[in-house]
Amino acid sequence: MQTIKSISISNGVPASAYPLAAVVFVAMLKDAFEDYKRNKSDNEENFKPTKVYRARTGQFEDVAWKDLKPGNIVKVSEDEAIPADMCLLRSSDHKGTLYIETKNLDGETNLKNKFVHKDINELYSDDMQAMQRLQGTIYCEAPNNAIYKFEGQFLLEGKDAIPLGSDNIILRGCSLRNTEFVYGIIIFSGHETKIMMNSMAAKYKFSGLELYTNYAIAVVLLT
Repeated sequence: MQTIKSISISNGVPASAYPLAAVVFVAMLKDAFEDYKRNKSDNEENFKPTKVYRARTGQFEDVAWKDLKPGNIVKVSEDEAIPADMCLLRSSDHKGTLYIETKNLDGETNLKNKFVHKDINELYSDDMQAMQRLQGTIYCEAPNNAIYKFEGQFLLEGKDAIPLGSDNIILRGCSLRNTEFVYGIIIFSGHETKIMMNSMAAKYKFSGLELYTNYAIAVVLLT
């Protein structure tokens, strides 16, 4: 606007160009640094290792979180973060009880109980040979952001359908507490997990003064 002589107070010379460029440059550096830290944090999360069962070897192998897929059987040890939404198959407790902390998911610090369905617990409470014999299909709702709701069925060969509810799954964002280990089969991974479905893209913030200034400048330029 300073280059337009009819409205300029500097005789058409853009006197504020250099200080404005300096301010914009500093803001760009600040935003670039924040983006770098965000990208670094995302990579640290994506490349965290977790134990995934491999049928060909009969052993658990380290796999990055970003490579997890529905159907993988995962072992999570005490105090570890849950890498994906998964249906519980076995707990170190013989009754199939376990405890999770959900503060990263809903802000609550009190521990919550989860349970391996009793029919599943009876099948997979003996040893790893039971995992090798696991064959079945899980039918469930489509990915959604309802963290306290889940409906599904576990169909095993030669068995009646086993109903699954929110007490029988654990979600990404939780941490295992006071339980030595759990086994689970992944239902949703990556952007289909409930914590990611609840995430929203960052919004740019503008003050009321900035919005009014932008409006005033547009009016001046158009008239």
